[in-house]
Amino acid sequence: MSYAIKVKNLKKYFWLFEKDYKIFAWLFTKKGHSGVKKAIDDVSFVVKPGEVVGLIGSNGAGKSTLMRVVSGITLPTEGDIRVNGKVGSFINLSAGFNVEYTGRQNLYYKGTLMGMSKKELDNKIDEIIDFIDIGNYIDMPVRTYSSGMAARLGFALAIFSDPDVLVIDEVFAVGDQDFRKKSAEKSKELFLAGKSILFSSHTDSLIREFCHRVIYLKDGNIVFNGDVEEGLKMYNEDIKKRKLKRLSKEKKD
Repeated sequence: MSYAIKVKNLKKYFWLFEKDYKIFAWLFTKKGHSGVKKAIDDVSFVVKPGEVVGLIGSNGAGKSTLMRVVSGITLPTEGDIRVNGKVGSFINLSAGFNVEYTGRQNLYYKGTLMGMSKKELDNKIDEIIDFIDIGNYIDMPVRTYSSGMAARLGFALAIFSDPDVLVIDEVFAVGDQDFRKKSAEKSKELFLAGKSILFSSHTDSLIREFCHRVIYLKDGNIVFNGDVEEGLKMYNEDIKKRKLKRLSKEKKD
């Protein structure tokens, strides 16, 4: 196939409710909501095999929602999404674990859900545990973990599952300083290994270093899809305009 990720006319809407009880009524009548938030509104794009595409945009632009839909974490309201190959999602890294299982048991549990065979997990388990580096906690229930420790488990599984397509959301912020350094180095190996990657970041230097092109999302719409430098320039100019507009408004107030 000529694509790794193919998104066509994607829409993701969230219905807003003034009162919680109205949600129940809406499930049956589709009435009673106070408004609609169009998180993603008719978006189409393709990520080619071996291509790293940067996703840029301000908070609330729809980047995380788009990545969650592409990863299969949440369903679209409308549209078509096709992914060619096994997906490694670096979103909500601590999600999907059974908190009563130990870290080791969860590596097998969630690893299996991610498509890894027992043989594959057996062959990689020592390397994965060494990478996670949480000592005896690996054989303690995940409910005793900090959020950072649980995220280490999720990150390691995403890395060692050897995905064909990666969806990465600011992955370099995982864990403490030592683990962030280690995770950044491991992530860079994936970027340089010819994987197909959709990568969201607010760090221009990372976008410049790894991405072949960028998609600029604004209010749930694609306003630019192309050259990295051109896209970053457009995005940063928009940021400056918003800051000036805000400062001007504050002075008037």
